[in-house]
Amino acid sequence: MDLFSILGADYFKVLTSKYQNIFVDCLDIIYNSYRSELSYGIDREILLLKLTDYFNKSDISEIRFDEENEILVDPRAKAGEFLRKLKAYGWIEYEYGNDNRQKIIMPNHSVTIMQALISITDTNEMEYQSEVSAIYSLLVNEKLYDRPYPQIIKPVYDRTLALFTELKKLNTSIRKYIDELTDGQSPEELMEHFFSYNENIGSKAYHRMKTNDNVSRFRNVIESRLRGILNDKEIMERAAIGYQNIENENDRETADDKIREIVTNILEYFDSYDEIEKEIVKKHTKYLKSAVSRAKLAFMNSNNIEGKISTVLRELASAFNAEEDGSIYDDIPECYCRIFNMFPQGFISGESLKPVSVTKKITEVDDIFDPQIIPEELAEKRKNALKERNANRFSRKNINLYVSELLKDRTDIRASEIDTVTRRDIIRLIFISLYGKDKKSSYMIVPDDKYITKNGFRFKDFTIKKRVR
Repeated sequence: MDLFSILGADYFKVLTSKYQNIFVDCLDIIYNSYRSELSYGIDREILLLKLTDYFNKSDISEIRFDEENEILVDPRAKAGEFLRKLKAYGWIEYEYGNDNRQKIIMPNHSVTIMQALISITDTNEMEYQSEVSAIYSLLVNEKLYDRPYPQIIKPVYDRTLALFTELKKLNTSIRKYIDELTDGQSPEELMEHFFSYNENIGSKAYHRMKTNDNVSRFRNVIESRLRGILNDKEIMERAAIGYQNIENENDRETADDKIREIVTNILEYFDSYDEIEKEIVKKHTKYLKSAVSRAKLAFMNSNNIEGKISTVLRELASAFNAEEDGSIYDDIPECYCRIFNMFPQGFISGESLKPVSVTKKITEVDDIFDPQIIPEELAEKRKNALKERNANRFSRKNINLYVSELLKDRTDIRASEIDTVTRRDIIRLIFISLYGKDKKSSYMIVPDDKYITKNGFRFKDFTIKKRVR
């Protein structure tokens, strides 16, 4: 790949300079200035005015490049210098129009890279159904088969590539949230990540993929049409001619091979959809289970055994981390040492390798004892205890009953209105959000962008509504 023969050796200095953020802002201003132009060229004076306005509003009072001694203070001087740097690095070029006015143009490679940079920061997600529907419509439209390569095969391949790229990005996004759970998050951070995941992935991309935007609804027809193209000699001949004309390919046999390769690649993409979907579902389930498990651990009652051990470990970790000059291998306070004296210590010796002798002694079989009769009062007490334990579980049935009791005659209620006094209330709120995404629940939830802080916990608010059957 002879990349730098096109870009130049200094091209990426813009992104590594100490003023990288200013360079990117200037490029964004230049790129967006071309929206109302007929080409990627604009009058230099117009751009200077826009960049001068940007530096007028900037908080940086002085600019000095390492290789130069001059200190830039005037906004227009800053704008002119950044334009000169961008030209020297190869991001922009100068040209003169018929009126001899100087114009600044952005070459093709700079436009391509700017589009890539914008797509990285763009949080808009693809509507899968629109891509699949477009692919489906192209393949079933008989009027387009007179020119199959430019009107069907090429756009179908481009949209298929974009669709499966977005599905892979969704897969990666879920993995990112799973990785964040393993970094020892605090309860507040855990709640933040859960609601962020629920808003950005759980209730958006993943939910659409499993419902409205399910690729499987169109896949059979799409694959059937693609195989029909491969098996139709006339369509393949027209497609090869179209490929030669558009891609400047002189060899007919090479064009035919390329067409077959493209159509085969599209088929392989759709054949792999089941595996991609299976992995996404697996990771989605894993994330939700991990989130719930860690929430239970984070909000664990300190009065039980698990809670006490968790508290002891947290205290030990805080004590060790507080020793700035020390090490965890240094002598620790005697009070900590007594914690670990609850178990007897053993030592390895030569006798430790001696095999344990096995003896077999035949004894008479004891008589079968009479069954123990549990008093009726004790049996009733155990039944009530079991009922109480089941009533306190965060099952779907119990959550539905709790939400029904909250709503009563109301049609909806906001999560911020629900009392969250104890840790158990926070955990129940998480399960309300989880079960609300399932159509089996008697209610549904609508996410909100407003953040709520209650009793030290911060999360995005959501509305609970009765589900209409």
